[in-house]
Amino acid sequence: MLARIKTAFREPLVHFLAIGILLFVVFGLVNDDQSARGDRIEITRADLDQFVAIFSKQWQRQPSPQELQGLIDARIREEVLYREALAMGLDKDDTIVRRRLAQKVEFLMGDASGVTEPDDATLGQYYEQNAERYREPPRLSFSHVYFSTDRRGEQAKADAEALLERLRAASPRVTQVPDEGDSFMLPFVYIDKRTDEIARDFGNAFPAQLAELEPKRWHGPIASPFGIHLVYVGSREEASVPPLEAVRSRVVNDWLVEQRRVADERIYERLRSRYDISVFGQQVEAQ
Repeated sequence: MLARIKTAFREPLVHFLAIGILLFVVFGLVNDDQSARGDRIEITRADLDQFVAIFSKQWQRQPSPQELQGLIDARIREEVLYREALAMGLDKDDTIVRRRLAQKVEFLMGDASGVTEPDDATLGQYYEQNAERYREPPRLSFSHVYFSTDRRGEQAKADAEALLERLRAASPRVTQVPDEGDSFMLPFVYIDKRTDEIARDFGNAFPAQLAELEPKRWHGPIASPFGIHLVYVGSREEASVPPLEAVRSRVVNDWLVEQRRVADERIYERLRSRYDISVFGQQVEAQ
């Protein structure tokens, strides 16, 4: 029996199998050791400081020991699941993940653009070239009397016209008479309001009509989505482009946004040039 075993061990196939088993065991041990090192999860002091800072900002107090342990456990759980997701390839071909990573690169591109605030000459030139962007719409001050067509029906217009005649004949001039009409959910007096602000309350057609009216006089009836109004226009300021200093912060911000966009596009074009791109088999050249 012993002789047969010795003879078997001399066979090349047995040697091959033995070497294979030995390599498999060694590989397993080495791989386990590497996995232990590569899959190490460590919570550092910097991580703890970050946990405390975020918690304190949200809750306006320091976390308790139990809450801090909960934050640590949550981070460990997140890291375990994150690494398992990568190991299973769940990050591949995922639209949301791809989009998020692309956004992060765009943020990095913004940080790398190195754009700083412009000097006065550069800002002034930019403002002159884009002055129409900062044009202020007309401003109006007015009061009104409201007549509800839901409540008065066809009589609303006749009531408004009768009151208009009395107001124009009144002496001294009357500029506010809200009680002469119906109750209204919005203010009866508007002071120095832009036409776009008035449009948000009454619709676009209403301020457009007011902008054509003679100031210091009652007008109407003027329709709105709510009903009928008599309107006294106290003052009207035409549309105008304000001086640079009045809108300086807006101009600086717009200039920075535009310069960052240009810088980002340059960086993107350099990155894009690294790739051969085809659409439906057709080569696409860089713009």
